[in-house]
Amino acid sequence: MRNTFPAVLLLFAALVAPVTARGAAPAASSSARKPAKPAAHSDSSQVESAPAPLITTPKQAPGMVPEDTALASARRRAREAFGRGLALEQQGAYAAAIVSYTQAARVDPTLRGPSFRIGQLFAWKRQFDPAARAFREELHRDPDDRKAATQYALMLCELGDTTRPVRMLEELTRLEPKDSQIWRALGFAYARAGRRDEAERALRGSIGLDDRNAAAWRDLGVLLADRGDEVGARDAYKRALALDPDELAAIINLANLEGRTGNHVGALERYREAERRDSTYADAYAGQIRELVVLGREREAGAVWKRWLRVLPDDEVREGAARHYLRQGRADIALEIARNGVRDTPNAGEPRWLLGEMQLAAGDSLAALSGYLDAWARFNQPADRARADSSIAVLSATCSPALRARIFADRAKAARADSARVARSEASKTHVP
Repeated sequence: MRNTFPAVLLLFAALVAPVTARGAAPAASSSARKPAKPAAHSDSSQVESAPAPLITTPKQAPGMVPEDTALASARRRAREAFGRGLALEQQGAYAAAIVSYTQAARVDPTLRGPSFRIGQLFAWKRQFDPAARAFREELHRDPDDRKAATQYALMLCELGDTTRPVRMLEELTRLEPKDSQIWRALGFAYARAGRRDEAERALRGSIGLDDRNAAAWRDLGVLLADRGDEVGARDAYKRALALDPDELAAIINLANLEGRTGNHVGALERYREAERRDSTYADAYAGQIRELVVLGREREAGAVWKRWLRVLPDDEVREGAARHYLRQGRADIALEIARNGVRDTPNAGEPRWLLGEMQLAAGDSLAALSGYLDAWARFNQPADRARADSSIAVLSATCSPALRARIFADRAKAARADSARVARSEASKTHVP
């Protein structure tokens, strides 16, 4: 996987409700309670006292159905797990919240709410596929849930479907013509389908129903910016932020607009604000780095790269950070970043390929060749192996005949092992027990 600088411009951000669970808790939620302690047994009864009457099961009244205690217990446990999830979400422990919500949904298949919260959390992190599955599950539990239907349509938009979401949301606006959130979502879907005039009408209609709808102002800003109306776009973004200072997509979009219009210092400050509000937001780091380069302050970008790498230690960010330090003449830091990648994921090929690149840049050809060979042995995709092959071919041409012979022998051995693994896999597919 080659490094490509992440695209910063947000065409449209996910239109999701705030992550906090305020006001969104379904009726099924309840606080987890410790089980009551059993009553203490009295030890003061006299042995000679008369025996108490035997406890007998009362006769069931005609027409009454006995309570299913197992079902009641399962529902209670599900509500408790849901309550734990809400508390964890409010504390910012989102991964743990998802675990609790998943447990609640599994224990009680009829409980409404947990799958919706899971969808909201995944959508907030722009993981649209699991978000869509969660909203669809919520609709299975409650087919009349308009909020879940709206969010499901939005996730389909994010996944590239430009037909079904429009149909779904148009029908929802007929059912709920006064719901500003549905009109906002329809505007988003129209925009994704390239129907910009209809998108603007829907968004302005949403604002007409509720002028405190921050997300609608934000999306209107994106439309206006796309049309070249920079003044109108800036005003819309600022209105969104006045209503919701934590609206990250509006902050990023305003920063993008400032950068495009030449206000690079203002753009840099907006990206920094986005990072302060959410340290996991990748676009905030990418935007800062770009603006620092434009301002001729690339040396300052190293600290941004390191912060980004701490919160998102993936291959692209690691390579970007390492190459930044190479450009600054700090091969020692670049090598340290590459070695940390190998240490963190020892069985992956990409970190070893990057280590080879950094060793080659530092002038250690033999170590670089070893890194490329290690990467080649761990790569599974033909394109990745071809990339390693080209580096190995260049370096092996300058090494001794004995080393070249060893290289070819090792690669032949690895190729035979690959062939055997593929053969076993194919045999297991055709085996009938």
